[in-house]
Amino acid sequence: MKALSIIAAILVVLSLTFVYMLNDRDRSMWLLNSAVKLANPHPVLADISYGDKEWQKLDVYPSQNPDAAPVVIFIHGGSWRHGRKDQYRFAADAFIRKGYTVVLPDYVKHPDEQAKFPSFATDAALAVKWVKDNIQTFNGDPEKLFLAGHSAGAHTVAILTTDSQYLQQVGLSEADISGVAGIAGPYSFIPDWEVTKAVFGPPARYPLMDVFNYVDGNEPPTILLHSSSDQQVGQYNSDGYYDRLVANNVKAEKVIYQQPSHIDMVTMLHPWFVKQDDVASDIDRFFRSLM
Repeated sequence: MKALSIIAAILVVLSLTFVYMLNDRDRSMWLLNSAVKLANPHPVLADISYGDKEWQKLDVYPSQNPDAAPVVIFIHGGSWRHGRKDQYRFAADAFIRKGYTVVLPDYVKHPDEQAKFPSFATDAALAVKWVKDNIQTFNGDPEKLFLAGHSAGAHTVAILTTDSQYLQQVGLSEADISGVAGIAGPYSFIPDWEVTKAVFGPPARYPLMDVFNYVDGNEPPTILLHSSSDQQVGQYNSDGYYDRLVANNVKAEKVIYQQPSHIDMVTMLHPWFVKQDDVASDIDRFFRSLM
C-alpha cells in the first residue's frame, strides 16, 4: 500500500512538472527533482565548498557500490545565466543508476559582474581539482574522472579539455580526465544575444571562447551527443568539434538523435524520459569502453 501511495504521488508530481515546464522552469525542475527524490532517496552531501566564492559549492552523490566507483562531474546548462546544482538531482540519479559517484558543481552566472568568460571555466577547473583531491572519501575513484555537460555546461567541459590553461592553473592536465561527454553543446558560435555578448564580449575576445580554436590532439576521449531537431544549438557545433578531434587523432564518437529537443537532451538522461533514445546509456557505454 505504501509503495502504491509513493507511485501515485510521483505520478501527480510528474504531471505537474509537465504543466509548469514551459512557463515556470524553476518550479518544474523542483517538482521533477522532488519526484526523483521520492522514488530514490539517495544520500547527498550538499553545499561542499570547492573555493572561497559564495557560489563555489558542489553536491556529491556517492555510489552505492562497495568499491570505489568511477566519477561523473556533471556541469549543468542554462545559457550562462540560470540553473542550480540542486535542480539536476535527476541527472545525478541517472548516473548513480549506472554505478557512478556523481558530483554536481555550481558556478558563477550572469548578471553577476564576475560572470564573464572564462570565470565559469576557472570555477569548473577548481571543482575538478577538489574532486581529484577529495573524492576517494566519498567512494569515488580519482583515477577515473569523467566530465559531462549539457548546453552551456557542455561548452565548459569542452573548453576545459581543449584549452589546457585552466586545468594547468590548478595543477592538473587533460591526462587527469578519463573521458568527456558533451550534450547539445554550443562549441563555436558568435554571441548575438545580450547575455552572451555580456558574458563573452567584447567581440575581440570571441575567438578565446571558440572550442574549435584549441583542439590539438591532447584532448581526452570524447563523445558528442546532439539532435538534428535541436532548434537552439545547431548540429554544426558537434559536427565541427568531432571532425577536429578525429583529425587530431583523438578517440571520439558522435551520436545524432532525430527527435529530441534541446531540453529533451538533458531530461532524457533519466530513464523516466527515455523513449527510443537513451542518452545516459550511450554516455555510459562510451565511458565504460575507456576503463
